[in-house]
Amino acid sequence: MGRNEPLSRSSEEYADRRLRLALTHHPEPPEPRTIVIRQGSGWQLAFLFLCLLFMAVVLLGHHELRGLDARNHATGAAIASAERKLQQLESGIGYDARRRQVLLGMRNHILKVNPKVSLADAYLYARLALDVTEKYPSVDPLLLLAIGTVESGYDPQAKSRADARGLYQIWPSTGRMLARSLGWNYEETTLYDPEKNTEAAALYLDILFAAYNDPQMVLAEYNGGPVNAGYYRADVAALAAETRNYVPRVLELYARLKDQFETGPTLQAELYGNAQREGKLLGVRSSAVVSRSASAPARTSGPAADPGGSGSPSAR
Repeated sequence: MGRNEPLSRSSEEYADRRLRLALTHHPEPPEPRTIVIRQGSGWQLAFLFLCLLFMAVVLLGHHELRGLDARNHATGAAIASAERKLQQLESGIGYDARRRQVLLGMRNHILKVNPKVSLADAYLYARLALDVTEKYPSVDPLLLLAIGTVESGYDPQAKSRADARGLYQIWPSTGRMLARSLGWNYEETTLYDPEKNTEAAALYLDILFAAYNDPQMVLAEYNGGPVNAGYYRADVAALAAETRNYVPRVLELYARLKDQFETGPTLQAELYGNAQREGKLLGVRSSAVVSRSASAPARTSGPAADPGGSGSPSAR
């Protein structure tokens, strides 16, 4: 027991010392933490929202402007297209009216040249001449009209002493070559067909214009062949008298026709026939109309032009 007393005493002293230290020691207070509460964060969110909304409005407006510009462009293109179509329509109407006027003027000229031709046939000959000159643009329909007037007096059955035939007096050998070029089978009646004779004459004139580009030389060869055309150019005495007279005669008539048609062909009643004739009536049978027409006065036509070319060996 005596040996353990010092140990117990020292232990108690150590415990008392720790107790005193614990009682006398004051721990340092913890540092305070500051929590900062930012003011106005709601205004920032509102401002951000307004900015996004403004950008959306700008983008939407830009999209609408682009759409409006595209619509304006489409509208302008549609208006321009409509204007072009209107101009084409107006020009087409003007062309058709002018063509109709020329057609009727040519018909009336043919009626004056050949009083025996019917109104329907005169219209047919004029229409054929206009149609082929549209197919062969180098040939003026009025020049073709002048040639038909001088050559045959617009008699489709005309035949010259040299065997030139039809409206435009084409010689059979020339007719065979032209028919071959046009893909036709040549027959003895081919040149008496007004449609074929007209197209053959226009093709021949088109070929001659490509070779000469001079109406005088074209007419000289059309009437007298290449040999007489050479004589005409050289102005030698060997030139056939008929060709020498034929060229100025056709050109003079052609000039008169151009002057007449530039001022507008005169469409007078007497050129259509008797102005007092009975017309067709609605609801009346055609036989009755024919019987009344037979009792009506005959048509009075203007003075016929002298054909003069029915005996000419033209279009060799």
